[in-house]
Amino acid sequence: MEISPVLRAIIDISILVFAAKLLSELMLRIKMPSVLGELFAGMILGPFAIGGLVIFGFQLIELNEIVFAFAEIGVILIIFAASVEMTLADFRKAGMSSFIIGAAGVIVPFILGFWISLALNVTIHAALLIGAALTATSIAITAKILEEMHQLNSREGRIIINAAIIDDLLGLAVLAIVVSILAQQTLFEVVNILSVLGSVLGFWLILLLVSAVLIPRFVHASTLMRAKGSVEAAATAACFSCAAVASVIGLSPIVGAFAAGIAIAEPKIIKRSKEYVEKINFIFAPIFFSVVGAAVNFRAFTLHSIFLLIVLVLVGMVSKFVGCGIPAMAFLKERRRGIRVGVGMIPRGEVGLIIAGVGLTSGALTQDIYAAVVGMSIITTIIAPILLKHYFRPQS
Repeated sequence: MEISPVLRAIIDISILVFAAKLLSELMLRIKMPSVLGELFAGMILGPFAIGGLVIFGFQLIELNEIVFAFAEIGVILIIFAASVEMTLADFRKAGMSSFIIGAAGVIVPFILGFWISLALNVTIHAALLIGAALTATSIAITAKILEEMHQLNSREGRIIINAAIIDDLLGLAVLAIVVSILAQQTLFEVVNILSVLGSVLGFWLILLLVSAVLIPRFVHASTLMRAKGSVEAAATAACFSCAAVASVIGLSPIVGAFAAGIAIAEPKIIKRSKEYVEKINFIFAPIFFSVVGAAVNFRAFTLHSIFLLIVLVLVGMVSKFVGCGIPAMAFLKERRRGIRVGVGMIPRGEVGLIIAGVGLTSGALTQDIYAAVVGMSIITTIIAPILLKHYFRPQS
């Protein structure tokens, strides 16, 4: 007897969400961010750990496309919830500083990752992918932690989220360039690199401006309807429509969700939409973070990959601190606040995992290098909440 994909997904999601909530409670009791519990739940119950056990002829956890689809919905809703309280005025206010911090957070990690990888006798194509993976910043992880600490609307919080969006856009451009290099098996020309970079940023700007014009009118019109939940339904439709458009034009769906969130500016709508999305996230956020944890394959690690993992974790932390933390110190005019921004940009999370997956499927990354990149994404995701919690703690 075979389990249908839908039933398989229901079983997986039920187990992962329940375990994620239990471990989240444990994390909160020991004064740690709850998101760590959700990540650990996935790592412990993933198909490469306890979830690989066969019970009554069936594997306990066996992630399929439906589970990954729920996880993708989760990250879209997390970003939408984080951005729904940010107006375009806030985005413009932090614009230049966020752009510089986000850009430096891509350039420094890519260069450091690429050259250090080459020094470790990694192939040039693998080094390009490692550099691309190091440029990533997991907006979802940092947004969830900042929200838990009630720091999402602090100046550092706004800069981190805005810079992470810029970082994500530029990181996508870097990934597009690297994928093109891998496909052509040659080095890209500077003109083509600038063309890809310009098109990515141009599409994002157009999406943001169009969303700012259309979405407030669309959601406001829903307030005139008497059907219960009209505003919430309109906000959800706006969120997923922008995510879909972003995906179609070659951007990440999460930058579309971000555009939709900051386009909703009316206080009444913000309150209703925020409360609604937060309730949905009680289910979808644990699915996303536990699936990220479940993607870790501990069996793929070798001595070489463990050494590479240690190097990549160190490079990942130092490069984001140098690339983002130091410019933030100059803009915020305070060392500790700059450190908060640098630390907030450290987690690679799902973005690093996606890039690692591209490298594996393209054949540019071997299993041991892939394991090191995945491990780096997970470890930086675990370390960042701990450091953020420390640096946002009031000084005595």
